Amino acid sequence: MTLLQIIGAAVIIAFFRQYFWLNVKGWLLFILSLSAVFFFQSPSLIRSLNFWLPNLMLLIAFATWRIISNKRASKQDFVTIFAIIIFPFLMAVLKGLGLSENPLILNIPTIKNLFILSVALILILHFFGNNEENNAPFIYLIIFLLVIFLIILKNQYFSLKISALLRQLNGQSKSLASPLDLTWVGFSYFVFRIIHVLADRKRVMKYCLSFRDFFTYVFFFPAFTSGPIDRIDHFNSELSDSSDDEKENDFYQGFRRIVIGLFQKFILADSLALISLNLYNAQVINASKWMWVVVYAYSFRIYFDFSGYTHIAIGIAQLAGIRLPENFNRPYLSKNITIFWNNWHITVTQWFRSYYFNPLTRFLKVNYKNVSPLLVLIFVQLSTMILIGLWHGISWNFVTWGLWNGIGLFIHNRWSSTLKPGIKIFNEKKFEKAFQLFSTLLTFTYISLGWVWFALPNIKVSLLVFNKLFNL
Repeated sequence: MTLLQIIGAAVIIAFFRQYFWLNVKGWLLFILSLSAVFFFQSPSLIRSLNFWLPNLMLLIAFATWRIISNKRASKQDFVTIFAIIIFPFLMAVLKGLGLSENPLILNIPTIKNLFILSVALILILHFFGNNEENNAPFIYLIIFLLVIFLIILKNQYFSLKISALLRQLNGQSKSLASPLDLTWVGFSYFVFRIIHVLADRKRVMKYCLSFRDFFTYVFFFPAFTSGPIDRIDHFNSELSDSSDDEKENDFYQGFRRIVIGLFQKFILADSLALISLNLYNAQVINASKWMWVVVYAYSFRIYFDFSGYTHIAIGIAQLAGIRLPENFNRPYLSKNITIFWNNWHITVTQWFRSYYFNPLTRFLKVNYKNVSPLLVLIFVQLSTMILIGLWHGISWNFVTWGLWNGIGLFIHNRWSSTLKPGIKIFNEKKFEKAFQLFSTLLTFTYISLGWVWFALPNIKVSLLVFNKLFNL
């Protein structure tokens, strides 16, 4: 979200919340979230791409709602569908009248595409129902497509090939293709929400969500681009809350969180960016002590940047009376790496724990009883962290970052459960505070060294940084 978008959203919500909130809450949050799907997208040099990418998300969301909905489409649902179809073309009209300066509207395609979009929605409405057996192939198809899209977006080679193909189909020059052409804002977190809903569909069905409310959950504009990831049952309870008793407290807490977030993101993080680790600094700095400075600076920069955005998202949501889950809990004060990953990007780590780590662990223990529990633990921990790394980008550096953290988690598990209890000195009360301070500093340093793999584009440059850090 840009600074202007943050201020605009806060002002709109504060105005409506002050005067006639209970009458417009559902529809206003829907319209703001629908706007975010299009307006948050980055401009693309591929013709009409920033129209089709958000609309593809809308179609996937609609298909998912049809799968988890246990009722026939209501009048409100049809109004929601109509609003989704009409919205981009209303923006195009505003652009033509000179009333909107959003550059994304330049690529709105012709009326033919409105017809295609309408037909797609009608077909989904007709073929998708609440029969679990009939919908099973569609569930697997949706998840498969989401994973394929993620792989394309996260890998530069695939992004380049798809960019060249789309340019060719559009009659544009293939020679100008670039991986940067395929920037799909919000898609990574969209995938998390859709898979969560499909995996828990039996439990979700009982909420009888309207398409408007489901759409608002999936594309909730404060959390659309970078989380946090709320669970649909919690979000639905927040959205359905008709009371407005906490309005004044919501205003105070919401604006307070926004101010903290703006300070962290635009003052602290942007200032630290000047001295933190990047490709240029990695190559030109030779002194070990200065390399440690830029590595530690990067640790604080990435924290303040991400934590700042989270504060802003939670603050804007709180203005609207929606309490999103926390995403950070003083992670750099963690006394071991396990606690760190319970306090850093909390909603993503909880998602992987719920939908990968725990199910895979149960599966391996039930079906491979002869395999050592230690092997199961290290395999699941390493693969989980590697997947989190690959979610950020498909490269050897992100794989190495995942391995670095997975190995750290495994070593800590062995230390705390096997080695530490047998060493008398670590169990003495008089040394407890000193050990906590030491372990906190050690954890922070280990995590900071892990960010070296995360921040740089390839293994060679990362190893160069380690050489300089340790005077090798």
